[in-house]
Amino acid sequence: MSFQLRDEKGATLVFVALVMLVLLGFAALAIDAGILYTARNQCQNAADSAALACAGRLMAFQTMNTGAANQARSEGVLFANRNKVLSTPVAINTGDVTVDLNLKRCRVCVPRTAARGNPVPTYFAKIWRNSVDVSACATAEVDIGNTASCMKPWALPDAFQDANGNGKYDTGEYYAKGITSYGTNYRNNGFDVGIQLVVKQASPSSAIAPGQFFPIDLPIANSPDTGGARYRDNISSCNAMPVSIGDTLMTQNGNLVGPTKQGVQDLIAQDPNATWDAANKEIAGSNYGATGSPRIIRIPFFDPSTPPTSGKQSVVVTNIASLFLEDIDGNGTVHARILPATGGNQGNSPGGLQFVRLVE
Repeated sequence: MSFQLRDEKGATLVFVALVMLVLLGFAALAIDAGILYTARNQCQNAADSAALACAGRLMAFQTMNTGAANQARSEGVLFANRNKVLSTPVAINTGDVTVDLNLKRCRVCVPRTAARGNPVPTYFAKIWRNSVDVSACATAEVDIGNTASCMKPWALPDAFQDANGNGKYDTGEYYAKGITSYGTNYRNNGFDVGIQLVVKQASPSSAIAPGQFFPIDLPIANSPDTGGARYRDNISSCNAMPVSIGDTLMTQNGNLVGPTKQGVQDLIAQDPNATWDAANKEIAGSNYGATGSPRIIRIPFFDPSTPPTSGKQSVVVTNIASLFLEDIDGNGTVHARILPATGGNQGNSPGGLQFVRLVE
């Protein structure tokens, strides 16, 4: 009887030991699986940021050529290599970045593989494998945008076919939203990048209608500002209210020369050395780089065939574009140059507004 009991106790101890060994094995595998999962997520984060940066760089070019593709690849590599995978810096090269100029699309892969000499090491699973290959890819593209914020308080007539060259819309001249609009290549001139526009008229003889000098009234959330003060603040700062193509905005009457000068001068003072580089069609001398200056502004446009008349009127947004605010003259006329515009929310009307999105 006692011998049988001792045998059963011994068998139980062996069984418990085997179960513990199995459980420890599963725990070890779970730890390694968690490490690999983390590595995979970090590779994906690096690939996502690189693809978005690559496509974002493409958006700055009006001509899609080898030079644009090479710069976009370099931008993708730069952003990917700012990341780490399990505390080890990412180290991809331009061969890991594919650029499709026709689709304005970038695909970036971030490998941690034996072929690259940097596989992810295992810890408890070394009895089976010392390391595992992990990689991730992401694809981003430039698409038509529909919404933007930080709008400045001016609304301009959209681009049309100016048959007589007088700079004003005349009955019968051709306008089609998304076809002749600013930011399209209807004029075959590089998507209008660099064209100078007057975004705020000062001369009554140049007003689109009596009292209409292009200002619009943009409400500022949670602000007591009204009238000229709100108009001035909308010039010098960022109004977070989103504006979409198809929205209706209200004009603001009057020349507003004083608030215009104050707001524009305050905005220029935020990046006083920025200038327009006509040769390269980009901003030069900015403290924030060619695409980061606070003097990059967004402007809504309306159908030139239905401009506002005198008095407080409504205009429907047909297009949104970015411009570099260049200067203001002594009379209060404000000049700016068209740039590629960033926005959000996928749209269906080509024009000045684009955005970058992940598609994989």
